[in-house]
Amino acid sequence: MGQHPLSDRLEYAILQIVCRDRSDARHQNSWGGWATSVRRSVPEFANADLLSSFKRLRKQGVIRLTKADSQRYHAYEYSGQESDDNEFFYCGDFNATITDEGRGHWDRSEEPKTTVFISHIGEEKAVALRLQMLIQTAFSNAFPVFVSSNPASLGGGEEWYHHILDNLAKAKVVLVLLSPESSDKQWINFEAGFGKGQKSNVVPIAFRGLSFDTLDYPLKGLQGYYLPDLEKILKEISGRMGVPLGAVDLAAAWKDINDIQLELPAKKLALELHPTLSYPKWTCRFSIVNNGNRDVEPLEVTVWVPSTILTSPFQPVIDSAILEVQERNIEGVMYTEITYRNHREPMTPERFSKPERLVACLAPGMKSELRHLFFEVRYPLEAHELENPIKYRIVARNIKPVERVITLKDKLVIPKS
Repeated sequence: MGQHPLSDRLEYAILQIVCRDRSDARHQNSWGGWATSVRRSVPEFANADLLSSFKRLRKQGVIRLTKADSQRYHAYEYSGQESDDNEFFYCGDFNATITDEGRGHWDRSEEPKTTVFISHIGEEKAVALRLQMLIQTAFSNAFPVFVSSNPASLGGGEEWYHHILDNLAKAKVVLVLLSPESSDKQWINFEAGFGKGQKSNVVPIAFRGLSFDTLDYPLKGLQGYYLPDLEKILKEISGRMGVPLGAVDLAAAWKDINDIQLELPAKKLALELHPTLSYPKWTCRFSIVNNGNRDVEPLEVTVWVPSTILTSPFQPVIDSAILEVQERNIEGVMYTEITYRNHREPMTPERFSKPERLVACLAPGMKSELRHLFFEVRYPLEAHELENPIKYRIVARNIKPVERVITLKDKLVIPKS
């Protein structure tokens, strides 16, 4: 599947300029002005290519080529003779006006898709730029590679917004960089949806620990790659763009990209489960762990435990301002929901003799036991009960909530009969 021919792209660019004002559907400019406007869409043409496109559109009856005088807009018609080319096109302004036949031709035409578009959030721009460099090197700049950014981060207003849409409209391939930080961002999903709607090949690229299993539709339904699979990504682009893949040092490129992503701000929290056996029950406690590279302030942890594996109804051991417990029916299964949060209001002496927080701000690599968040599991459990999902959710300041599922399978040992 090759690129659209240069002639088709030039003709489309000319008509796009002419039809910008749909009511008049005409445009007047010098040769230099026309060439500058066309080059914004098609950068790689020579003057002879553009001249041929003008003459071809006129011959097909799509546009009318004229020059104006002091009284009339269409004072002189282009003769079509090669001997008149220099005087008509290169001396002063000339007009291109859409014909009735041309209006129908324009309505039926689609913009040639000729670029690769990389969608990402502003914080991950450095990775997108290094990937752009790799693609340009691998294909010897055979086609444009456009790098998008989050408009909320970069600004630019309406003109910037339309610039993004114009480049999306030209994209034959849309690479969507997805990480735990970006996968639920509105702008990322908008660009992916826009590309899919106009029948571009939308390719999710997962990195920074994101698993495709965590995605929702429509992104979940698309064929994607993990970022270390650079060779597969480049071969996908090669097949879609119809351009052979050149020689490139993939190992060096991946080292650069990996070094960049490791330096990106990352706030990652997780719960670790610590069961201890005190017959006839296990006491299961938790630690909260910062697996990222930035300080994180946890605000709230909620754990959902299948009620059937508990020794007895859970009883909170501290005031409900910090610990809350209730029963929840989740898809037909009864769970005990235990929520442990930082107190946000001043604690009076009557309520707390020694107020405690959920956990202080965690530095990278640190963990802290949640002393009041624990539950007791009856002993022994059946094998299938060890598979019951225990769900948790962590809310922290300035990051999106972390939601995971863990089981007791690898933590508890079934006694031999």
